[in-house]
Amino acid sequence: MKIALMLRNLHEKGGIKVYTVNLIEQFLKLDKEDEFLFIYNDKSLLGRYANYPHVKEIAVEAPSKLIWDQVVVPKIIKKEKADLVFNPKLSIPIFTKAHKVLMIHGAEQFAVKSAFKWYDRIYVQIMMPLYARAADKVLTTTQLGIKDLSKYLHLPEEKFIFVHEGVHERFRVLDDDEKQRVKEKYNLPDRFILFVGGLTPLKNFSRVVLAFDKITKTIQEKLVVVGFKRFKFEKAMKTAQNPEIKDKIIFPGFIPDEDLPAFYNLAELLIFPSLYEGFGLPVLEAFACGCPVVTTETGCTKEVTGDAALLVNPYDIDDIADKMKKVLLDPSVKKELTRKGFERVKQFSWEKTARETLELFRKIT
Repeated sequence: MKIALMLRNLHEKGGIKVYTVNLIEQFLKLDKEDEFLFIYNDKSLLGRYANYPHVKEIAVEAPSKLIWDQVVVPKIIKKEKADLVFNPKLSIPIFTKAHKVLMIHGAEQFAVKSAFKWYDRIYVQIMMPLYARAADKVLTTTQLGIKDLSKYLHLPEEKFIFVHEGVHERFRVLDDDEKQRVKEKYNLPDRFILFVGGLTPLKNFSRVVLAFDKITKTIQEKLVVVGFKRFKFEKAMKTAQNPEIKDKIIFPGFIPDEDLPAFYNLAELLIFPSLYEGFGLPVLEAFACGCPVVTTETGCTKEVTGDAALLVNPYDIDDIADKMKKVLLDPSVKKELTRKGFERVKQFSWEKTARETLELFRKIT
């Protein structure tokens, strides 16, 4: 079988990039029999996987993502005689004879429309139903995601299949020397609450800041914000500049993969109360590092956490504040969440994700 992967998101940041890179890594470890065709829209990516004899890389630029998806990629698929095409990020070529798997990581763009830019909302409302109907299967990351996507796309649940995401081996309990290296590199405080995510309304950072403000008089921890500004972040940043708390909020910016595990190791807890998550990779990363988690009860994250995290109503600032305080002020709660997190994360791996995804590809073809 020749599997074509559409890889125009390899220069981006965020969870889908993490998913893509880890899936490719495991595909190439697990599958030595099939051929892989990696299609880029940037010639600088050529040679990234040159050491793999069963990989062919092709790079063709286009004036827009839509033209690249629907004109450039189908031509390449036809010429290379690919059997199946898969894009890790939210599209497929509609007109191609190859089998098609559409990846939709979650239903957030339907469930919380106001959190996205207006032109993205229009694109999703028009194109995603077309992609879903054209696909042989729609892949998502949770069973709950199937139910939501089936509802929003008006398709039977049989059209969908879920494969849980994983966690990289770098996320683990670190020794003191490594933690100290990262602590000094970023000048981190002795005790802090950790927030991980791109700054968008979806990630609910404004309410995190307001909840943090409510508990600053009873705790000594600061708030460390790991991520990058994506869109509609101005309101959140204005909230964080409140004179009474701005000195207690630290923005180290986007953190390289090799340093991120130490942040989880050093943190007292991860606060992750998104308005909706299709999966929630930071939750697993925190579990693997022994970091307690307070996260959202909405969306699909609760399927990932099981009973290993405290869940909050992401729209309720008092609830967010109370749950953070519960972890910070009660050592027994922190200890129990840490124990449960270690047990829960054992069920997830990128190898398992890749293996089950390859099984899906083979069933379809």
